[in-house]
Amino acid sequence: APTARRGLGVVANPAPTGDAPPPPAVFNTVCATAEKKAAQDPTTTLVLGFSAGALIGIGALLMSCIGAASPALAAANPGLCNFLKGAVGLPAGLTLVILTGAELFTGNVMTMLSGVLTKRVKTEALIRNWVLSYTGNFIGSVVMAYLAFGAATAAAPAAKAAVIGIATTKASLPFAVAFFKGVLCNWLVCLAVWGTMASTSVAGKILAIFWPISTFVALGFEHSVANMFLIPHGILCGAQVSVADMMLNNIIPVTLGNVFAAAVFVAGLHFYAYGRE
Repeated sequence: APTARRGLGVVANPAPTGDAPPPPAVFNTVCATAEKKAAQDPTTTLVLGFSAGALIGIGALLMSCIGAASPALAAANPGLCNFLKGAVGLPAGLTLVILTGAELFTGNVMTMLSGVLTKRVKTEALIRNWVLSYTGNFIGSVVMAYLAFGAATAAAPAAKAAVIGIATTKASLPFAVAFFKGVLCNWLVCLAVWGTMASTSVAGKILAIFWPISTFVALGFEHSVANMFLIPHGILCGAQVSVADMMLNNIIPVTLGNVFAAAVFVAGLHFYAYGRE
C-alpha cells in the first residue's frame, strides 16, 4: 500500500525568536502587570516600594560621586560630563529595580492607570498602589541617604561639593520649571519601563533602560524618587535647604509633573492607540 506523505509545515518568513513583541502586545503586558500589582498584598507593595527607593538612591549616589564630582571635566567639556552623569548611576538603579521586581511609583503611575483605562483594574487598587509605593519609595530613599552619609561616601571634597550643589539647586527651582522638568523626565522613565516589558532577556531590559534614563539625567530633568534621596543626602552633607524648600520647590511639583507625563503621554497615549475597544 502506498505510504502517506506528511507536509513539512513550513512557515514563510518566521519572525526571529529574539524580536520584541509589537507595541499593542506590550501595552497588553503593561495592563496584565497592573492586574498583578492590584492583587498584591499591601505590605508587599510597601516593602518593595522601600526597596525601589533605596535602589534608586544607590544609582543617584553613584551619579553624584562620579559624573557630578568631576569639576575639571565639567569645566573642560560640560557635554561629556553631562553624558557621564547620565550613563553612570541612575540606569544602574532602575536596572536593579526592574530585575528585583521593586515597586517604583513613577513607573506604577503608567502601569496602574493603563489597567484602569482598560477596565482591568479598579480605581481603588490604583490609589492603594500609588500611595504605598510612593510612601515606600520616600522611606527607602531617606534611609539610603542616612546610610550613604554614615558611610562617608561623599566625604571627598569634590563629591561633597557636588551633593551639596545638587540639593541646593534642586530645592531652588521655580514651581513651573520643576513641574515641566518632571514631565519630561517621567515620559522617558515610563518608556524605559515599557521597554523592559518588551524584552524577556536581562540584556534586553538593560538596553531598554539605558538610553531613556541616561537621556533624562544628561538633560537635567527631574525624577521625584531620585530627588527623595538627593536632597536629603545633600542636607545631611551640609546643604542649607529646609524640608519646606525640598517639598514645595521640588518634590511636590516634580511629582505632579511625573504623574502628568505618565498619565497623558504614556498610559493615555498608548491606551488611545492600542487599548480602545
